[in-house]
Amino acid sequence: MAALTKAYETQQKPTVIVSYPVAASTTIYKGALVGVNSIGYVVPMDHATASLTYMGIAEETVDNSSGSDGDVSVRVSKTGSGVFADAGTATQADIGQTLNVKTDNEVQVGTLSLTNVYAVGTLVALETTSTGATGLRVRIDNDTK
Repeated sequence: MAALTKAYETQQKPTVIVSYPVAASTTIYKGALVGVNSIGYVVPMDHATASLTYMGIAEETVDNSSGSDGDVSVRVSKTGSGVFADAGTATQADIGQTLNVKTDNEVQVGTLSLTNVYAVGTLVALETTSTGATGLRVRIDNDTK
């Protein structure tokens, strides 16, 4: 195919959503940063939990609080961006920096006070969260697995 000389429809899909089984005794809330644990089941991201692999943002709330591993699944966005609470003190000068997870709804620039360091995306903007707090818009594409 030659170089473009007019507009071309790439049929791009702006979001990739994948379904993953949820860990036993776990509730995943829509909008949560999620990862898989060491045995392959989705849990909320938290810096205090060891051996997580970051997977993306939960597209729905699922309750497996009284279930076994894999009894339910959750749909997870692997691309795009979301606004999460700032657990640190990010400024406009931090745009483009890597953000690390504190909890399933909190991110921060840097690793200060984090037990385990999990990169969850790139800071693309300072915005306001849905609760009115200062938030960080995180582009997740480069860090999801």
